[in-house]
Amino acid sequence: MNTTKLSIVFPCFNEAARLPRTLQRYLAHFPRDPKAVELVVVDDGSTDGTFAVAQAVAAGDPRVRVLHTEPNHGKGYAVRTGMLAAAGERIVFTDADGSYGPAEAERVLAALEGAEVAIGARGFAPGTAPLLRRLASPVFVRAMRLALGLPYRDTQCGLKGFQRKAAAEVFGRARLDGYAFDAEALLLAARLGLDVVEVPVEAEDSDGSKVHLAADALRMLADVWRVRRAAATGAYDEARVGDSAG
Repeated sequence: MNTTKLSIVFPCFNEAARLPRTLQRYLAHFPRDPKAVELVVVDDGSTDGTFAVAQAVAAGDPRVRVLHTEPNHGKGYAVRTGMLAAAGERIVFTDADGSYGPAEAERVLAALEGAEVAIGARGFAPGTAPLLRRLASPVFVRAMRLALGLPYRDTQCGLKGFQRKAAAEVFGRARLDGYAFDAEALLLAARLGLDVVEVPVEAEDSDGSKVHLAADALRMLADVWRVRRAAATGAYDEARVGDSAG
């Protein structure tokens, strides 16, 4: 695979309405040279035409590459697929709904100059997140610290960046398909001794969120315990040979 300087991965499920604007913002911001940047769209079994929309953008710009998986597996699966397929020396994943614009991605990229992993940390300034989500976030952070020993302020921010080798090491071992994949990735980074830095970012309001706080929080907490058990049994000690995303 030919390498490029930067890959940006967009995991997608039914994002036909919001994806084109997100891609255009990123394409307008970054260099036009495909050797400098690639946008990797991972359509995870969408039913609303996301794949066709992404292909249409890719047909007009060689910087865009589209991957398609079926059936829908979950955000963790889509991110893992994109991170392992990306050709960049630095690889960032972010939300297809445009919650994090190119300027926020640049903050994470800048941090990768001195770290193997850089993760966004939302400040939750007034008006930047729904009240219920702001109240729930500290609870989830405390759960991460108690269950997995993760010290980070915001494990679930949808904007994270990795040096290429770090991405291969982390996502070659990861296995969770759901929303708790972020916590799993950070636990793996810690176990691998990777340098992780937090970068202050702000999320933009985005209509049509697919996160159902109460139900998804329960699923995430259940997955956290799965991660803890897997770590205790040594399941993460080696990469998953021949299974890049499943």
